Amino acid sequence: MHPRSRRGVDLPEMVSSRKALLILVALSFVVSPASRAVDADIRPRITELTEQIAKGSNQPSVYLERGDLYRAIQNWDAAQADFDYAWQLNPKLEQVDFLRGRLFFETGWFWSAKLSFDRFLGRQSNHVEGLILRARTLTKLEDRLAAAADYTRAIQLTTESRPELYLERAQSLAGTNTLVEQALAGLEEGIRRLGPLVSLEMGAVEIELKQKRFDSALSRVESLLEKSARKETLLARKGEILQQAGRVDDARASFTSALEAIEGLPPARRNVPAMTELQARIREKLAELK
Repeated sequence: MHPRSRRGVDLPEMVSSRKALLILVALSFVVSPASRAVDADIRPRITELTEQIAKGSNQPSVYLERGDLYRAIQNWDAAQADFDYAWQLNPKLEQVDFLRGRLFFETGWFWSAKLSFDRFLGRQSNHVEGLILRARTLTKLEDRLAAAADYTRAIQLTTESRPELYLERAQSLAGTNTLVEQALAGLEEGIRRLGPLVSLEMGAVEIELKQKRFDSALSRVESLLEKSARKETLLARKGEILQQAGRVDDARASFTSALEAIEGLPPARRNVPAMTELQARIREKLAELK
């Protein structure tokens, strides 16, 4: 799929080719491999909307809804055709740029996505999801400071507790060595606001490790261990950090403690796949240390 616009096409020409477009879109829905795996709730709704259009419905909202459903099943060209036609029907529709931006982002057309989000946010500057999607787009384009600014704005505007926004902002900034301190400061801000969430603390641990700051990473893990009732996963992670730091004996001791913690769990918890996989990984690490 190529980002394209129908702004140079006259509306009468669009209407005259409408039946052909409907046939092509319907056929692509039937034969697309993605559509065969689509959620059962989406397929009937696309059919309903297509029938409405075939009966003469010319509402932009119908095309926008169907286009977004096509996007959800990765029928990219059909989605863009519907968005373009909705815009032809009403060029003042602000939502079109948001939906196009999301489509372009998901297909990897990041510059086109940025332009669409720029237009949309130029008119709806406080749209949280628009800011988040543009931040992700800017990260793909390596404009990390601009991405962080969008994440920060989204964090300020949202009324929900969304730790993933702090994580995404930190990961974007940590993509370059010169912004690591800002990445960690952003996670500390999240921890102050939302509490010592494991996801945020471990996000900081991963950034510290990339910088080979083993003592700082260990300090964070040990702080979590003190507060956690379940210690097996954290002990295993501590062992991995110690191993990376070259502290073989300490790593072996931490891995052994992790196995003991797992063995101390009730059978119903010990025998779940996640614990079985963790045990296997720990034993592999111990074998490496030998």
